Amino acid sequence: MKKLISLTLALVMAMALAVPAFAADTPPSAPADIIDPDDGIMPLISLFDDTASSRNGQWTSSEFTATPTSGNYIRIWHQNDTNEKVKVYLYRTESGRDKVALLIYVDANDQASGIYHCSDASSGTYKIVVEAYVSGGRVSGDVAAAQYKTDPRN
Repeated sequence: MKKLISLTLALVMAMALAVPAFAADTPPSAPADIIDPDDGIMPLISLFDDTASSRNGQWTSSEFTATPTSGNYIRIWHQNDTNEKVKVYLYRTESGRDKVALLIYVDANDQASGIYHCSDASSGTYKIVVEAYVSGGRVSGDVAAAQYKTDPRN
């Protein structure tokens, strides 16, 4: 019996020393406050990203084209850095005509996004217009567009 207790004690002590040795080879996990901001966000294709800046009441992006295999959902986003509410238009620009595909309002010093969806959105060419429609004054802030295969709101 004494021999069994001694053997058990020796085994427990050996295991206690082995655990820290194995743990030393394991990389530490990231602290809870360092989290990937894109974690859980579905794959997307970035179509456009720029800073809108104008003192003439309106800013217009360059044209950009959706990728045919990347889905029929186009999301636009604007961070309004002014003290005035703005309108943000997504125009579809094929055939020499500009057609409003989406309109969103963004409050002063706020951000907002909207989603355009149609069966052939992935074959479109687009541009974004930010308009200071109240005073015709300054437009300022970041603007972006991305393309999704599925509805990004789900």
